[in-house]
Formats: sequence, structure tokens, C-alpha cells
Amino acid sequence: MPENELIVSKEYGIGHLSDLALAIRKTVFVTEQKVPLELELDDFDDATTHYIGFISDRATTTARVHIMDTGNWHVQRVATLPEERGKGFSSVIMNAIIDDAKEAGAPQIELGAQLERRSFYEKFGFKAVGDTFLDAGIEHIEMILPLK
Repeated sequence: MPENELIVSKEYGIGHLSDLALAIRKTVFVTEQKVPLELELDDFDDATTHYIGFISDRATTTARVHIMDTGNWHVQRVATLPEERGKGFSSVIMNAIIDDAKEAGAPQIELGAQLERRSFYEKFGFKAVGDTFLDAGIEHIEMILPLK
């Protein structure tokens, strides 16, 4: 395995991977983007699937998925450590999520994208819907990717 190849692991609920995910999220959202810790911590970590990308056993990128009552997958908390950005790691995570959602028969994937990250999600076919909104003081837009 090349030393710069991202290996994606996933785990449902609270566990080792959710701990690693939270460490990345604290670095990106709390420290870098100044989101208050009490807003970053929520009741969904124990009811979501945590995706973690590893480079040489080091957790570098993360996202989590909440499966809605409708069967739609809601992607949240996509983050990559600052020193690992620009290497395509978030794209690898998103492709893994999209593949898993298709395999599971999800009707669509939805997410609230930070407005400045909108073009990243458009690369995968996500379309913006509705008006922008504030989440933790950051402008977001709801985006969907129909799968059926």
C-alpha cells in the first residue's frame, strides 16, 4: 500500500472511530472555525456512522452519516486536518459514502454545506435547494444528491 493512500474505515455509534472523528472535528470546527464546543457536540454521535480516512494509521479526514426516517442519508461534519488538505481525501470519503448509500438503496443524500464549500459538493452531482441559512454563525446551503 502506498504511504499516501487513504484507507477509509467506518463504525456506527460511539467507539474508537467516533473518538478519532471528534478529535478532527475539534481541530477543524472548534479551533479553526471558532464553532463553540457545545454546538459541535450533539446527541447524534451515538446514532450515526462515522467515516474516517487514514494515512499510515493516522486519522486525517472524517464525515458522519445519519440515516433519516425517510431512508435518505444526511451527511454531516465533513472535515480534513489543515495539513492534509488539497490531497483529495474528502473526495475519497464522499465517494465511499455515495457508494454505500447507493448499495443500501437510499433515495437521496442530503447535507448542509458551508456556502464556501458548495462547489466541492457540486463535483459529486449535489444540487443546492432553498435559501442560505446560518449554522453556528456560518452560512450554509442545503444540498441534495438524488440516487433513484
